[in-house]
Amino acid sequence: MAKFDFNSSRFAKFFENKTNLRFLQTYLDTTGILYTNYGWYLTQGSIDPQMTPVSASGEAAFNIKSRSLEAAPLMNLRAPLGAGMQIDQKGIEMYTASIPSFAAQNGYRETALEREDKERRFQMFGNDSDIVAAWTQTVQSMTDSADATMNFMTARLMTTGQIDYTGIARGIQAPLHKAPIPTENFTKAWGAKVWTDPDAKILTEMANVEDYYRNAWGYGGQMVWQFTRKFFRDVFLKNNEVKEFVYNYRYLNDLATTVNKNATNANALRLTEEMWNQAKDDFMGISRIEIVVEKERNLTQTTDTFVQGWDDKFAVLRPAGDACMFMHTENLDQQLFQKYGSNVIAKMFAQTNGGLATLVNTTRNDGQYKAWATDLFLESVPALIDFPHHVIVDMSQAKG
Repeated sequence: MAKFDFNSSRFAKFFENKTNLRFLQTYLDTTGILYTNYGWYLTQGSIDPQMTPVSASGEAAFNIKSRSLEAAPLMNLRAPLGAGMQIDQKGIEMYTASIPSFAAQNGYRETALEREDKERRFQMFGNDSDIVAAWTQTVQSMTDSADATMNFMTARLMTTGQIDYTGIARGIQAPLHKAPIPTENFTKAWGAKVWTDPDAKILTEMANVEDYYRNAWGYGGQMVWQFTRKFFRDVFLKNNEVKEFVYNYRYLNDLATTVNKNATNANALRLTEEMWNQAKDDFMGISRIEIVVEKERNLTQTTDTFVQGWDDKFAVLRPAGDACMFMHTENLDQQLFQKYGSNVIAKMFAQTNGGLATLVNTTRNDGQYKAWATDLFLESVPALIDFPHHVIVDMSQAKG
């Protein structure tokens, strides 16, 4: 007789545990089990606290509302017990889209023969730590895949105003949704030269762009500029106007300055990110610059490459704070299986990625034997909430 019963192990309970349906969720919620390795998108917005309901057709449609920015008026001086003054509500803009469903490509599969091997090891040693660790590593990869998908969609939405999944992964190829960013918010480099030209007046033009839109909106609050680390490192820090500004700042403040050998002017300055950060607050008219680091693996039917949702040629100027709301809905697999699931199939469900994704452990028949599988489904999409005041600059083109 076996010394240890595999059915009492944690791993077995992840797939079939009728006495504790939250066993799987409790394990995944344990601090330190899963890490957020690709969570850039979470710095650009918040998860909607409300789940979007699903219609009878299976579609989860949402409305995103954005309140227009405008300068708030000074308060009225009133007499004691004087009445307040009400004004008509205005400035609310919205758009409608639906939430797609995604499936991880790197799911877990186990045959009866593989399960037999696990049972024998457990019966010998009474410990499933190695088995659970290997499975958890697969789950980590799937949750990373969900985060990477959210990163890509968020970056693409913020730089193009739309999400198009054509040419991405191996599933359905289709556009997802488009935010109604005003046409006038799509612009080019404000000068005779593109911003990739070292002689372009990047700082001056950034200040002019920001001043123009602030005046157009009547907005005096905090804003933020965003572009990729590659643009920042390979273009911005090598721009002559930027180098001259930092050179003068360091000269006036008696700071050490490193230039190339035989240098005769500021253009030869070896500018580093640290040097820019020291000087940046002295340039008036430009809001904080945020560097975007984002890249994802795109495994399709024919290729395995890396893609960026945020193209290096785009800069974004927007109000500081959240740019996106991450909309999510319930997993239809879970909803329907709990009501109408087959008696010969067992499923365990748990939430991951902050509630945006659903992990599904399945035990089913595969011919004459059982088989086990772990899948991760993502029912979420970013929605742009600052779309009326979201400015996208194509730095590869110039107004001239």
